[in-house]
This record gives sequence, C-alpha cells and structure tokens, in this order.
Amino acid sequence: MPEIRFKSEWLKAEDNIFHGENIVFMNTGEQNEKGEWVFMVETPKGEKKKFSLNKRNFEAIRKIYGSNSDKWVGKEMAVRIIDVENPKTGELVRAVRLIAPGSVEAGIEEAE
Repeated sequence: MPEIRFKSEWLKAEDNIFHGENIVFMNTGEQNEKGEWVFMVETPKGEKKKFSLNKRNFEAIRKIYGSNSDKWVGKEMAVRIIDVENPKTGELVRAVRLIAPGSVEAGIEEAE
C-alpha cells in the first residue's frame, strides 16, 4: 500500500527534507503579517518551499553568513531533524534545525 502524503508549500521535516540534506536560500525573505520572516528555499530534489525562520535557525545562519539576508541568497545550510515539543499540544513533533554545511557528514552537529 502506498504511503499517503499531502504536498505542502512549506519545508517539512521528514516530508520534503531529511536529516543531512542541504537547503539553498532562493531569496532575501519577506516578513508576513505576523512579523515572521519567510524565505523560499530549494531542496536537493529541486523543489521550492517556504521556510519560516526562527531565532535558533537565524543564529546558525548568522554565524556563517552574517545577519544581512542579501548575503544568504544562493548559500547552503545543512538540515538536522530533531524532536521538539509543540507548545499548543505538548506532543513531540519533528522540526528542522539548520547547521553549517558539512557538519552532519563530519559528525559535528551543534548541540541543542
């Protein structure tokens, strides 16, 4: 029986991106009506997905490329998949954390 999945316009852990894969930033990002930064990224399969930036992922990117998102376009970040607690339900859900490219392959994953 086939695995049923619904397509999403968003980058989703273990749905359209997996641990150890890299994403590439396609634009400089835009703030939505809630003030959240949303970027278009490309997956290894060439899919373009929306990615909502949180502070933890921002810090990982800033350490490598700086805080000006103009410098992020065309740049890669590696994906680490972790479990986080959903603040609304308390359930553990899979989430994307960005780390330096090559960190997963080298076994150098940043601590939570």
